Amino acid sequence: MGSLSPHICNLSFLREINLQINSFSGPIPQEIGLLRRLEYIEFLIDYNLSGPIPSEIRYLEKLRDLGLAKNKISGVIPRFIGNVTSLRTLYLRSCGLEGEIPESISQLTRLSNLNLGDNNLTCSIPSGLFNISTIEQFVVDFNGLHGPIPSTIGLTLPNLSFLSLGRNRFSGRVLISISNASSLESLVLSFNDFTGPMLMFGGLLLFSSLYAEKTLVQDDFSFVSSLTNCTNLRAFDLSSPFISGQIPESIGNLSVNLAAIRISDTQLRRKIPSDKLFNVNILNLTQNWFTGDIPFLFGNLSSIIKLNLYENNFSGAIPKSLEILISTISISLDLSHNVLTGSIPSQVGSLSSLVMLDFSNNRLSGLIPNSLGTCISLERLYLE
Repeated sequence: MGSLSPHICNLSFLREINLQINSFSGPIPQEIGLLRRLEYIEFLIDYNLSGPIPSEIRYLEKLRDLGLAKNKISGVIPRFIGNVTSLRTLYLRSCGLEGEIPESISQLTRLSNLNLGDNNLTCSIPSGLFNISTIEQFVVDFNGLHGPIPSTIGLTLPNLSFLSLGRNRFSGRVLISISNASSLESLVLSFNDFTGPMLMFGGLLLFSSLYAEKTLVQDDFSFVSSLTNCTNLRAFDLSSPFISGQIPESIGNLSVNLAAIRISDTQLRRKIPSDKLFNVNILNLTQNWFTGDIPFLFGNLSSIIKLNLYENNFSGAIPKSLEILISTISISLDLSHNVLTGSIPSQVGSLSSLVMLDFSNNRLSGLIPNSLGTCISLERLYLE
C-alpha cells in the first residue's frame, strides 16, 4: 500500500523497475527522470497509479521498455514520448488514455512492441507509425480509431508478427499487402468497416490465427483455400454478413493444428463438405444457410468440446455418429433452430460431463431419453 516514494531517485545505478502485482497508488514521481541509467519500467499495478505520465521520462535516454498498463494514467499520450528514442516497447494498454496518437511516436525508430489497446483514442493513426520497419507487435484494438490503414503496410512493416486492429472504426480496403509480411502470425480485423475482398494468405507460413468477424468484407468464401498453406493455423473467425458462396472441399486440407473455427452470420449456403473435415475443439457454424444432413463425419470430432450448428436449415435425423460423439466426451452441443427430424439420441444422457444441450426449435419426435435424468453435470437443457 502507499505511494511511490520520490526518494527512488537516490538509486542512481538502477537499471530496471518492475512493480507488477502491487497496491501502490497515486502519481508516478517526477524524480524518476533522474535515473539516467534506467532501461526498463513495468508499472502493472492493481489499477491504482494515477495522474499524467511524468514529463521527466523524456530524459531517460537509455529507456528501452515502458509499461504502464492497467492503471488510471488518463489524459493524453504525451508528445514527449517521441523523444525517448531508445524505446523498444511502449505498453500503455487499459490506461484510460484519450485523444490522439501523437505524430511524435513515429520518431521511435527502434520500436518493436506497441500496445495502445483498450483506451479511448479517437483519431487516425499517424502515417509515420507505419514506416517503423522494426515493429513486430502493433496493437491498437478496443479504441475509437478511424480512417484507412495504408495499403502498403505489409511492405513497410516487414517484421510484423501480430497486428490487432479490432473494435475500432477503421475503413477502406482490406490490407491486401499484409500477405507480404512473411513473419505474420496473428491478424485481428474484427468489428471495423473494412471493405473489398479478403486478402490471400498463401505466403504466410507462420500464420496461426485470423479474426475478421463483423467487418464489411465482401467475398466468395473460396478465399479460405489460401489458408491451406498455413500449416500452423490454430483458429479463425470469418463471420461476416457479406461473405457468400459455399464452403469449398479444400477446407478439409487446413492445418492439423486447427483448434477453433467460427463461420457465423454469413450468406453461405448448400451442404457442408462431407469428408476430410475438422480436428477441432470448437466448431461454430451458426446463423448461416446450410442445408442437408448434418455431416456423418462430425461424429469423428474426437477432440470437440463445443459444437454449435444453430439457426441453419439442416434436416434429417441426428446422425448415429453424433450419438457416439455425445456419449464419449465432454461437450456443449447446440443444434437448435434447424429442421431436424426423428428422435433424440438415446445415449444423450450417458455423458457424465455434458454441460449444455439444445435441440429446441426442430421437428424432433418420440420420448425424452430417461438417461438425461442421470446427467448431473448438465447446466442448460433446451428440448422444446
